Amino acid sequence: MAKIGFLYVPPELQLLLANIISITSNRRTGSVRKAGYIPSKAQIVKLTIRSLLPQISELWGSLTVSQKAAWKLAGIQSRQNNWNLFVQDTAYRLKYGIAGLATPSTLHQYKVGRIEINPPADKVVLAQFHPRLYYVNRKVRGDTTVREDVAVNEKLMLPLTIGCSYRAQLTPTKPDYKARFYAIIYSSYQGRTIENEIGFNYNIASGWTRETVTASEIIGVVRSYELRIELDGVRGWFEWDDVVAQHTGTNYARDFRCTDVNNDLTAVNYQIERSWEEQFLPYGSVFSSVYPEDSIN
Repeated sequence: MAKIGFLYVPPELQLLLANIISITSNRRTGSVRKAGYIPSKAQIVKLTIRSLLPQISELWGSLTVSQKAAWKLAGIQSRQNNWNLFVQDTAYRLKYGIAGLATPSTLHQYKVGRIEINPPADKVVLAQFHPRLYYVNRKVRGDTTVREDVAVNEKLMLPLTIGCSYRAQLTPTKPDYKARFYAIIYSSYQGRTIENEIGFNYNIASGWTRETVTASEIIGVVRSYELRIELDGVRGWFEWDDVVAQHTGTNYARDFRCTDVNNDLTAVNYQIERSWEEQFLPYGSVFSSVYPEDSIN
């Protein structure tokens, strides 16, 4: 049952009311709060980073030309310039008391996705769906706080290239274990929907490496696709970053930097597609975005 409310404020009292309450969200009708500057969590993080900028700038100035070049190469991989990536990474280290500076890498930057599988679990399956039409949440250009829902009309056209960087320390629990990254491409052919798979297997005990695979031709008319991370019959941990799902000159992988792989849905962003959906996530398993240990040591 719908509830509708309305408050009429006489013109002579509108200024007084504006001094008492203010709108908290442009996307929710009737969402107000006490007037005055009460910073949100996101604003607090920004204020913290700004207060660290003089210290970060001094650290940046102490880098050699070759070190700055390494940050530039890492930034190209994550579609950032070297200074922004350095600020993001170093601010995190200073905030949490991590000594030293990170060594920039073209295989992973800042945070990465991490899956942990502990007994009794030995299987995790995550999926990222790419229908023809979906919504993402983006910052409004020219505003530091306001975000909006943006419709993405993703018309799949081959070739499709998928891939990611990863590292793993997994132990098999059965002989026919699976550890793979793949895409299911849906096509229509003679009145049927066909599922076409492309992908690659993970090395279950490896340092950071990167793999990609491309589908150039399949049977029928391509419609949509989904990405999947499948770990079946293994225990331990697995990390991934720099996800690619590229076609028509664009990387459509959501949260390809893996800064929030387990983003929660709220009453405000309920229609936003999640970065990764749990297809199978039993007790004893968890996934989230973390600052990798090899960046700390």
